[in-house]
Amino acid sequence: MLLEGKVAIVTGIGPGLGREIALLFARHGASLAIAARSADRLAQVAGEIEALGRPVLARPTDLADRESCRALVEAALDRFGQVDVLVQNGHYDGDYQIVTESDPQRWRDIMEVNLFGAFHLAQFVAPSMQARGDGRLIFVNSGASTDPPPTLGAYAASKAALASLVRTLAVELGPAGIRANGIQLGPMTGENFRGYVEDLARRAGRSYEEELARWNEQFPLRATPTPAECAGTALFLASDLARPITGQSIAVNNGRWFVS
Repeated sequence: MLLEGKVAIVTGIGPGLGREIALLFARHGASLAIAARSADRLAQVAGEIEALGRPVLARPTDLADRESCRALVEAALDRFGQVDVLVQNGHYDGDYQIVTESDPQRWRDIMEVNLFGAFHLAQFVAPSMQARGDGRLIFVNSGASTDPPPTLGAYAASKAALASLVRTLAVELGPAGIRANGIQLGPMTGENFRGYVEDLARRAGRSYEEELARWNEQFPLRATPTPAECAGTALFLASDLARPITGQSIAVNNGRWFVS
């Protein structure tokens, strides 16, 4: 029960990482405020949290809208009286265009979610944490922030900016006992991942199992991590086990970046 008595906001609730983080936090004693654009997904995960015996507030939230972010934090404070942990997991992939053909407005839209969404939430949760002399800000990032793939320039730029925001928050809020850290993810299993590997298999004339084995060779651990496995890092950073850690960007990717 690493989060007994703690209140956590988790955004980006869906079928993958956001859901796994929220459920793991609930199993470790946290009360949850969960957010996403989809009310149906929120209702489903809220039901799972309640089945674990933990209180939960579910609120549809648009991370690109500052007032929507404010309303989420205020609702959590009204319901629970405090916010101890923020996990900003929501994101917008991008336009899948090369930089020279991208619409500048699409870049701004991506920044509004991936950078300014984190910025808004951090501003709104900080006063409660500062008043209590403790808090944990956790921002889900991506390996694209340091290794940008083609057609994801806006996404990669937004995530690089997010990594910088994390370090600045760590410096500025550390004296108030608030820790800020990032989780840099690589590929994870899930519906989108399976479809991607199936497409690779069709193009190469291989079975899904054969293509998956070839895909997994890029990882030193020879497997693609699951959302449930990656959620453990968020729990660690939210707990007192990570009390001396701030301003860090932790790679959670089965060692993928260390392959030459």
